[in-house]
Amino acid sequence: MALVNNQSATGDTNTTLFWVVTACGLIGSLVPTLVKMLVQIVVRESEMEMNLRRQVCDLKAELGGVSMVDEFAKYAKIQRKINKITEELLHQAQLRSTSTMNVGILATVIFYVILSATIVYLLLNYRHVPVIILPEEWLYPLGSILSLPSGVSAFHNIQCKELIKHTLMKSLTFYAYTQGTIVVISEID
Repeated sequence: MALVNNQSATGDTNTTLFWVVTACGLIGSLVPTLVKMLVQIVVRESEMEMNLRRQVCDLKAELGGVSMVDEFAKYAKIQRKINKITEELLHQAQLRSTSTMNVGILATVIFYVILSATIVYLLLNYRHVPVIILPEEWLYPLGSILSLPSGVSAFHNIQCKELIKHTLMKSLTFYAYTQGTIVVISEID
């Protein structure tokens, strides 16, 4: 995979590498949402649960038409059936909850492993390749620090972009927390 040879006419940026690293960061922050959507697709209410819910509704409707005082034996029999079916529904819901948790954990691990492997690959193979080169005066006090490990001033490599992205995500999370806004941003660190 050659991401280096997609440079602009001025040679100051590697747009493909820039967008790949940006996409990795975006996907990393969207993993919880993607996992939630995947779990909703994979783990659904079974046909048995739907039938049991329908039976409970039917029995409750039947129970509403029976007088407790006049037909106590029939009323108690229907109530026992409702209790038994409700207990089975609770058991099925626990099984579905366990299944949901297992699928969610597995999907999260798979997403993060793929994302981590991609980032490690990019860091190892493109650590000396500029993602973007900015004018030196834009980065005056921090230019030499941001140019590590290449030493070229105003040179933004993948490590620098990851550091900036990580710091920005943490700052946004802290700001949202202090403002009382609920924001879910996750990182792969």
